[in-house]
Amino acid sequence: MEEHSGTNLGASKNNDLDLDSFIKQTLAETRMPEQPADGAKAESAEKAAMGGTIISTPIPTPPKKEEPKPLPPIQQPASKPASAGRQEKPSEYDATFKEYQIGDIVKGKVAKIDTSGILVDIGYKAEGLLPAEEGEGLKVGDDIFALIENLENREGYVELSKKKADNEKKWKAAYDAYKNREVLEAKVTSAVNGGLVVDYEGIRGFIPASQVAKKPETTLQEFVGQLIPVKIIELNRRQGKVVLSNKMAEPEKHKLQANKILEELEVGQVKHGKVVSIKSFGAFVDIGGIEGLVHLSELSWKRVNHPSAVVKMDQELDVFILGVDKTNKKVALGLKELLVDPWVTAGEKYKVGQLIKVKVARLTKFGAFVDIDDQLEGLIHISELSTQNIKTPEEAVKPGDEVEVKIIRISPEEQRIGLSIRQVALDQERKEVEASIKEQEDKQKVTIAHAIAEKERQKQVAEDEKEIYEVIEPKNEISG
Repeated sequence: MEEHSGTNLGASKNNDLDLDSFIKQTLAETRMPEQPADGAKAESAEKAAMGGTIISTPIPTPPKKEEPKPLPPIQQPASKPASAGRQEKPSEYDATFKEYQIGDIVKGKVAKIDTSGILVDIGYKAEGLLPAEEGEGLKVGDDIFALIENLENREGYVELSKKKADNEKKWKAAYDAYKNREVLEAKVTSAVNGGLVVDYEGIRGFIPASQVAKKPETTLQEFVGQLIPVKIIELNRRQGKVVLSNKMAEPEKHKLQANKILEELEVGQVKHGKVVSIKSFGAFVDIGGIEGLVHLSELSWKRVNHPSAVVKMDQELDVFILGVDKTNKKVALGLKELLVDPWVTAGEKYKVGQLIKVKVARLTKFGAFVDIDDQLEGLIHISELSTQNIKTPEEAVKPGDEVEVKIIRISPEEQRIGLSIRQVALDQERKEVEASIKEQEDKQKVTIAHAIAEKERQKQVAEDEKEIYEVIEPKNEISG
């Protein structure tokens, strides 16, 4: 049976504690005997330690070992089979409801509020009734936890108490902290002879003077009003007695700070931290007592081969909270979320058909990835690396090469840019062919034009010569 319904003070025998005689004596008085093998007797011993039963919906009790049950009396007589058959329907109907007992803590939803009390739907055959004085701040639809005090009152309601349920939950939390040796935080309310009186979540506790971590010159009175780390070293629910140690918790107070930070973390927050570890899959950043992971894919908007290309050890930087797992105490962080997303403006900055200079970053069997600028990366597919038929990218380029490429496709939504070296070469060849054709055409045009011009010139020369000769050699006049 899982120990959640009470405090097993017998576990205190395993605590290697250097306590004063008072604590040792108290522990000896409250030490539980070994639990019997019988499950019911073990449960009774555990109840005795806690002074009551703690059973709730969010903290379910493991099912007891089922034992053969006798048939209902109405089914036993063989002479009345019909009656037995009629009794099956109510049994099946009743089975659709949860079975509760007095002392159980149940979860319910506020159904109605008036001056006589608060009706709560607890998924039972009858609604629960909460006293009006315990309904402060509640409204219809609120989910609450309440303790069952009576399964049926005169009006047929299940009598509930939210106040007692809250108190039980506090003691359950204290017991879990005691069993798991968790570091807690308690407020010192007063200093008395022999130690400090503290308050932890509404539960009063005592720290013996020998368990207070203090300097010789420091008085107990100076701790009043302070929040200090503590560990529960003794818990007796029946007597309402909680003994704590400040000395045992002091070396682990950083855990308390980490837990507080974890509780305050929310997705979307920006925290300042320090790089404390770099692995191949990412970088761990301390954000004030708790470490989070910046995965390789969250370091930059472009692909990163190793975190050391972006961050360095002991580097201080701001990080974005991507996810918080409070159960497993894990935090996912991001760096690129604090940078302007280059893909937002990529469609405006780059267009299909545009020629740009890029640097080859790395090669894969299907092509080459290139750096377009500080944040963007593009892909030259192997079919676009050369005008020749190549089998591997290495036949065309190598990392570090600076090449001119043509943008053949761009998809900011998918964060992809397709590039081509082949298209640049083909365009260049096309231009050279066109230039050669134009040159030949121009030459042909020049030859014809020259021929016509020469012919015209010669014609003009001939006419000019004729006129000249006519002036130089006038016709002879024949006399009669």
